Amino acid sequence: MQKAKWISLILAVSLLHASSLLGNECVKCHSASGVQESKPAVAPIMIKMNGITRRISLSDAFGFHGHSCPGVTVTFRALQYGILLLYGKEIPEREDLVVFSKTPTSGSLDMLDLLMIGEKRTKRTPVPEGMKSGRDTFHYTLYRKSTHTAVDIHLKPDHFPGDFFELKKKQKSKTLTSEEWDRLHGYMRDMILTFPTMSFEALFDRPKPYKTIVWGELSPAD
Repeated sequence: MQKAKWISLILAVSLLHASSLLGNECVKCHSASGVQESKPAVAPIMIKMNGITRRISLSDAFGFHGHSCPGVTVTFRALQYGILLLYGKEIPEREDLVVFSKTPTSGSLDMLDLLMIGEKRTKRTPVPEGMKSGRDTFHYTLYRKSTHTAVDIHLKPDHFPGDFFELKKKQKSKTLTSEEWDRLHGYMRDMILTFPTMSFEALFDRPKPYKTIVWGELSPAD
């Protein structure tokens, strides 16, 4: 039944020339087509802010971004893994956690904003000049200030198809053909549904936390 829903969605989106669909347009198309997305079950991320424990689910992250997407999914899973490796069963204090990323996709940035800034951010974090997206740029370093411990989480590049980012460029420039959109949409659908069910090791390998020495202050630039 779920497969049939996804097939119906692909057909509906193709008829609407979905190469122009970005952001909330995805939600509008899903609603107009009568298709309900599958939301894979995955444990939430827990973090303390100002003495209050926040619970961030993958569905929350999709809602904050505006729609489900691979960038949100990968970053959510990477943060889960990094926090587990640095804190174990502890719930981290936001002030004790620093995240460095080489991943400039909008979904990744929104996921990091949701975790580190919260739902009431005043503006989206901008992409620094010169950063580019690619199969090998899904890198995250999480740093625990209280123990001077860091861990590097790298998505295995082969989880993204070789032509994924070329198709995304064509989507942004609205030059995708219907056939190319079907292929891109299939890639995105498979990643959104599959990545939450995979083990951390299968997605990111087995990184080991390491100690660091820091000079200066790790405080927000703004």
